[in-house]
Amino acid sequence: MNAPGCGGLPDRIAIGLLTWAFPAEQVDRVLAETGRTQERTRLLPARVVVYFVLALCLFPGLKYERVAELLSQGLIWGLGRPTRCPVPTAAALSRARARLGPEPLRALFAERAAAVAASAAPQGGAVEGYRGLRVLVLDAARFEVPDSEENTERFPDGGTDGDPDGFLVPRVQVMALADQRSRTVVDARLGAGRDNPVTLARRLLRTVGAGELLLADFGSVRVRPWCIAREGGAELLWSVPATAQLSRHAMLPDGSFRSVLDGAGECGEGEAALAVPVRVLDCVVDGEPLRLVTSLLDPAAAPAAELVALFAERWRFRDALTELTGGGRAAVPVLRARSARGVEQEVWGLLLVHQALGALLRPGTAAPAALPAAAVPAPERTGRVSVRQIG
Repeated sequence: MNAPGCGGLPDRIAIGLLTWAFPAEQVDRVLAETGRTQERTRLLPARVVVYFVLALCLFPGLKYERVAELLSQGLIWGLGRPTRCPVPTAAALSRARARLGPEPLRALFAERAAAVAASAAPQGGAVEGYRGLRVLVLDAARFEVPDSEENTERFPDGGTDGDPDGFLVPRVQVMALADQRSRTVVDARLGAGRDNPVTLARRLLRTVGAGELLLADFGSVRVRPWCIAREGGAELLWSVPATAQLSRHAMLPDGSFRSVLDGAGECGEGEAALAVPVRVLDCVVDGEPLRLVTSLLDPAAAPAAELVALFAERWRFRDALTELTGGGRAAVPVLRARSARGVEQEVWGLLLVHQALGALLRPGTAAPAALPAAAVPAPERTGRVSVRQIG
């Protein structure tokens, strides 16, 4: 079998995945809605540029021209035409990306996310999640971007992570909200690497609501973000370090205890202090002591052992995207664009490719009309994370 990027059958199948998950008519509609339909015929029509950006995310180690050649071969093979198209230069491809911008890919992502949300809605029965609640996961990932003046200004990050000299390293931070059942990102926000994750997450916290359970790990639980997430009626299960100080107000039969989140330190001048009742679970997840805080106060309705197991099995967005881009510090930059809008475009492209893979590999994900959901193969089961509750 040919290695990835050699133009063999696996590469053609990979290109076919993109056109299957995002049919041409859907791409054309999104381009029209975002005002990116080309005004004249070009060697690189806007629709082809969308697929090119997605192909860049499938083949992160290849040069522009090689990715364009693979895309051309895949599209021609899919159409059943033996002709070959001229491959544009890297400069022409860069200009085409700049004309396209990030807006069409973000709009395409939003359409796909809406389809996933619709597939999670109950069809004459309960939601497939945790005790009738749709389970969502909030997580973040950071990726290095090319060290250009524009990227450094838009996505600054300190040099403490892998840069002992303390130089300013541009990184983009992606805060993502994912559906636990389908392992699909349904919403995301972009920011700089040095941005406070809690601040970046606040806009996502406002999107959760009744009938949903949000899992998150901020390293600490602050009252204001907690209240923002609770405004719409969502239930919460967040982790804090095992050393986090939370007073024991009442012990419960399952080993958890009642406590209160004290927001006095977060109040501005003249603001009333917030005190939020919570339930606390001490546990060990994968060998690490952990303290979970939840809004589910009744241990009979949500036993501690179930909540610990649910949190241990949560999907990790950062691991999934790192794997998709080749893992950690690859020989080539994870992202290529030297402009801020180009970086945003690539991030939405990565999320779209992840959505496409989810539609193919996971039965719970809403599949495109071209393939019935029943035809999507089931994933292999993996081993469970070891969990031991502390009584």
